[in-house]
Amino acid sequence: MNPRKNAGLRHLFGVFLCLFSVGVFAETSIAILDFELNDLTLAPGIPAEIERTAGIKAMLEGELKRAGYKIIAVDLDTQREANGGFGYLFDHSDIAAELAKKAGAEYILVGRLHKPSFLFAYIMGHLVRVSDGQLVGDYISETKGGDKKLTLKGVESLAVKIDKDLDNIYTPPPPSKTTGLANTSAAAEAPSDKPHTLAFDDAQLKWGSCPPLFPKGCEIAVLHGDLAKRNADVFLKVPTNYAIPTHWHSSAERMVLVSGELRIEYTGHSPSVLKPGTYAYGPIKAPHKAACTDSGPCVLFIAFESPVDAHLAEDSQK
Repeated sequence: MNPRKNAGLRHLFGVFLCLFSVGVFAETSIAILDFELNDLTLAPGIPAEIERTAGIKAMLEGELKRAGYKIIAVDLDTQREANGGFGYLFDHSDIAAELAKKAGAEYILVGRLHKPSFLFAYIMGHLVRVSDGQLVGDYISETKGGDKKLTLKGVESLAVKIDKDLDNIYTPPPPSKTTGLANTSAAAEAPSDKPHTLAFDDAQLKWGSCPPLFPKGCEIAVLHGDLAKRNADVFLKVPTNYAIPTHWHSSAERMVLVSGELRIEYTGHSPSVLKPGTYAYGPIKAPHKAACTDSGPCVLFIAFESPVDAHLAEDSQK
C-alpha cells in the first residue's frame, strides 16, 4: 500500500476515534445553586430546618456526580450579587443561565425547600438550559419530616426527574433492606396493610416526636395508613398535666381516648372531659386545645380523614 495513503488512513481513523471518544465520554455539565428555604409554618427557620436545606445541594450533587454528570461550581459571591432577593433566581431563568454560562456549565438547577406545614416539605427544582436560558424542567419531590434519610430519598427522586430530561443514566440506590418504622411521627410508616391489632403499650409500636408546635413530651405512633394520604390512624400520647396549645387540622378527626383523662375544648364550644372509651369528633379546621389531667399519661386514638397536618391558632400560646 502507498505509504502516504496508509498514513492518510491512519490520520482519518485517529480523527474518527477522537470524535467517537468525545461523543461517548463527554459529561453533561450542571451547576447547582444553594437551595433556599420557603418556610410557611408558624415557627419558620428553626436551626434544624436551615441545616437540612443547606445540605440538599451537596446531596443532589453527589447523586448526579455518581451517575456521571459533571458538577460545576458557581462562586457564592457571584451568586449573591446576581440574586435580587428571595425567589429571584428561582423565578428568573435567564439570570440563572447567565450565572451558569460564566461558570462554564450547560445546565443550572435552582432549588427550593418549600415547607407549608410541620409534617411535609417539598424539594423543588427549576432546571435551566444555559444556551438559550429556557426552563427545561420544573420538579417537585415530597418529603416528610426532617430526617436526613428521608430527605435523601426526596433528593434521589429529584435526581431521577432531572436525569429523565437529560441523559437518562441515573439509577437510584436500591430500597433499604431494614425493617421497622422511622423514629419520627411525620416519617413513620404504619404496619403492612394486613389485618392486625395493636395495643397502646405494644412493643411493636414506634413512637416519634410530634410536630414542634407542640411542647416537648408529645409522641405519635402510626397505626395504619400514610400520614401524607387519606385515612391514617394514629395514637397520640402525652404525659400527665400536659397542655396541648390551640391548633387546627385541615382534616376532620375521629377520636377515642384509650387511657388517662383528657380535657378538650373547641373554640366557641363548652369543654368536654374524655375518659377511656369516650368518643369525640373534631370538624375540619376547628381550633381546639386539650390538657391531660393528673390522671395521665393520656393516649388518644385519632383517625384522620385527609392528609395530616397541624397549625397553631393565631391566638395560641405555646
